[in-house]
Amino acid sequence: MSFDDIIVPEAFLKTRPNPEKTQKVIDFVKRTGYLDEPLTIEKGSKILKDGYRRYIVAKTVKMEKVPVIYEYQK
Repeated sequence: MSFDDIIVPEAFLKTRPNPEKTQKVIDFVKRTGYLDEPLTIEKGSKILKDGYRRYIVAKTVKMEKVPVIYEYQK
């Protein structure tokens, strides 16, 4: 999925993931070229449901596309 299509909820934007854990994910991406897990996106709305740290890492390393899995609305 194109990175710019993802909508990040306010609740995520108000938090700061642990910098040490975030750095470990950044190092992993730089070493391997991909995220260790996909982001969870709500199908239809494109709202980020899980993976905010991975979202930040993808933004930091300037990934254009990220792997996602879709969660269907109940």
